[in-house]
Amino acid sequence: MRELLFPLSWVYQGVTGVRNYLYDFSIRRTQKVEAVVIAIGNLTLGGTGKTPVTLAIVEALRKRKFKAGVVSRGYRRSSKGVLAVTDGPGAAADFGDEPTLIKITHPDVPVYIGEKRVKAARKLLEDHKVDFIVADDAYQHRSLARDLNLLLLDATELMKWYRVIPVGNGRESMLPALSRADYFILTKPNLAAPEQLESIVQWIKEHSQRPVLMAPYVFRGLRSQRGEFVQELSDSAYLVSGVAKPWTVEKVLGNRVKIVKHKSFEDHHKYSHLEIESILDEASQLQARWILTTAKDAVKLRHFNGLRERLWVIEMGVDLEGDLKSFYADIDRLARARN
Repeated sequence: MRELLFPLSWVYQGVTGVRNYLYDFSIRRTQKVEAVVIAIGNLTLGGTGKTPVTLAIVEALRKRKFKAGVVSRGYRRSSKGVLAVTDGPGAAADFGDEPTLIKITHPDVPVYIGEKRVKAARKLLEDHKVDFIVADDAYQHRSLARDLNLLLLDATELMKWYRVIPVGNGRESMLPALSRADYFILTKPNLAAPEQLESIVQWIKEHSQRPVLMAPYVFRGLRSQRGEFVQELSDSAYLVSGVAKPWTVEKVLGNRVKIVKHKSFEDHHKYSHLEIESILDEASQLQARWILTTAKDAVKLRHFNGLRERLWVIEMGVDLEGDLKSFYADIDRLARARN
């Protein structure tokens, strides 16, 4: 099996390498749009924290009085083409769970999805006047020209997982990819072992002169479907999640809630009525009063009638740390250059 994986990895690496070569030498050209584009992406498959960082960047732009929009692919959505994300009972299925979460978190921010980021960005600008477009999961989607490239690295991920798939989880060769980054953002540094975090920071500094920011996961609180907001629950709960790295949810949550069971599904899981009934039955058997879930899962679970009175959402985000003065100076400079 191992003998098969390495040749497959070389083939994948060759394909991505050729594509990057075509862009690096302007054989294939990037396409500009009439807004400052901040691209957010990573090098591995899932679980790095792109959406929390996207939300943090959007919030930072709003605080600086800039108008922002977001474009995303809309992973595992049931629809096709370029669409403006709206909220509603079928939003997560129509637009994808992460774009729906972004829209719910920032209702006044235009969020557009499309397989082609350029088309999505142009449609957004056709419908809305914004200063910035934040392109979620766009590091490898190079057709959209970007003014700032933010490369996320998961501080809890071992270096061996950056090998190109199928040997590892890498989307492209790591060293060439580093050269395209304007900033590195290390996510979950507060969940990583100190020696692991130190080794990643040192490795980046040995291979790049670009600045490194930190994005620790931070627990904000728990919110019920009735709008109640608390820091902990006295009664036990049954935790449901469909994220790439479910252990991070438990780690961030800490001991604020007594969890009787964590039912974990695959990332971006689409829940069925039968699964919800099974979850409710098991929660009752385990004497769990509440059903606890992530904000990303809540956009898919909130419309199940059986959950409405029992569902609590774990609200967690990231706080950007590091040389933010230079980072925001770059944002201001890019905004001035567009005007």
